[in-house]
Parts: sequence; structure tokens; C-alpha cells
Amino acid sequence: MRSRAGVFWYSLGLTLLLLLPLIGLTAFFIHQRQQQNELRQAAAERGGLPIEQGAQDTWRTLLVVQQEEPGFVLVRVDGPEQTVTLCALPGELRVNAPAGTTTLSACALSAGAGRAAQLLTQTVSTGETAVKDLYYLAATPACWQECAGQEVTARLDTAALLSKSQREKIGYGEDSVAEITAAEAPELITQLQNCLDTPGKRADARAAVWEAFARQNTDLLAAMPEAWRTYSARTLTDLLATDLAGLEDTLQYLTAQPGLTVQYTTASTQPAGQEVALTEEGMQTLLELLQ
Repeated sequence: MRSRAGVFWYSLGLTLLLLLPLIGLTAFFIHQRQQQNELRQAAAERGGLPIEQGAQDTWRTLLVVQQEEPGFVLVRVDGPEQTVTLCALPGELRVNAPAGTTTLSACALSAGAGRAAQLLTQTVSTGETAVKDLYYLAATPACWQECAGQEVTARLDTAALLSKSQREKIGYGEDSVAEITAAEAPELITQLQNCLDTPGKRADARAAVWEAFARQNTDLLAAMPEAWRTYSARTLTDLLATDLAGLEDTLQYLTAQPGLTVQYTTASTQPAGQEVALTEEGMQTLLELLQ
């Protein structure tokens, strides 16, 4: 009896030693096939093209130039649409505040750039038109120049902003094209703004200069987040490290796309005493940028 029992268990052990590896190998191949099918299905749903990191993200940031009269540029970085859109806003722009109204400039000087960004979103949004979070990043003119690289150059046709007589006042009467470095950009912006008679047009002058640098030097876009990290002690922002990394991914994706469009738009305003208020068209422009 003992002999027969020993033969039985011996035979069973040999059988299991042969079958278990085969069962494990079969399970492995089934798992691999399932993974391949899932990847094929996902690729088919995306049209066969993998989604690149940063391609699906959109970022909205209020860039602030900290000076006696602060400058404001609202930027929308749109991965899906492959666009970077700049919209400069007048410091005199009226925004809603708990105690009534104030201006972007007054708010930034008294309560900081973060509060200015917050009041701007509250002014644009309503109960029916909520907007996304708006980040802010503020720095002095010198810091902005160093982030861009003071020797980086751009060309701007001043004829798009000024009449011939206005251009003659600042030395661009015959040749309307200004070729400047980032270090020279603040002076040109000041010259252009001194020739213009409304806050909206003066804001457009800033947007045009910034857009020229970004469009003609698209590598600057991908490099800016690292520059902000380098000069973080000289900037104010609510962009966390993870936010900055995400924005960097989107900018790197965009600068690699042949279809990238860098442009500036205008949020139209109308006089309101010493201030200006958004028109319905201007409100819609900002709403589209902030959604």
C-alpha cells in the first residue's frame, strides 16, 4: 500500500511540475495580448496618433510689469488650438471690488498682482459665465528683460500702430521698422505709448512689442519657465512647481509644432471718467481668453 501511495504522489508531483509552468506561460501571453488590444483600441480612438505631453492643456496667466505705472499682459497658452495669445490691458481698466470698483493698476499697487488677477476674473465672470483660474506672475522690467535675454532681438513695424507724423516724432518716419533688443524694448514701448492718446491703444503698443519677441523667437516660450525658476527670488507668482512644470510641457510642445500661432488681440474699452471700462465686445474677448 505504501509503495502504491508513493508512486501516486510521485507521479502527481511530476505532472504538476510540467503543468504549472505551462499554465503560467499561457496566462502571461493572454495578459500580453489583452494589453496590446487595449493599446490598439486607445490608438484607434485617438485616430492612431499618440497624445503628446502638454498637447491637451490650456494655461491662463496675467503677466505684470512692476513699475510706477504697472503694465498688464493677459496670456493664453492653448495646447489643443496650438496658439499663444497675448492681450495687454490698460492699468486704468475698471474692475469690480468688494467696496465698489477700482482699477487694475491701483489694485496691483495696493494689494498686489494676485489680487488684481482675482478682481479681473470676478469682473469678467457672472453667474452664467464662469471662468477658469487665472495665475499671475509679476516682475520688474529689468527682470523681464533678463528672463528673455537682453540681447534677443525682434523687428516691429511701427506703421501698424502709428501714423507717419507720429512715427517721425520718434525717428521712424522713413523706415517704419524698428529692430530692437529685449533691453531696448521698454524704451520703445514708452515711445510708442507717448504717441498714443487712449489707454487701449497704449496697451496695444505693449502687446505688439511682446508679441513680436514671442513670435520671432519661439524658443523663448519654451525657455521662459526655466528663466522664471532662475529668477524666482525676484518674481511674485502663485504658480506652484507642478503648475510651472505643466506650463513648461505645453510650451515645449507648442514650440515644436509647425502650426503654432503667436498673436495679440485687443479687449476694447470705453472711457469712464479717468478710467476705462470694458465694452460688451471687450468683455467677450476676455471671456474667451479666460475660458
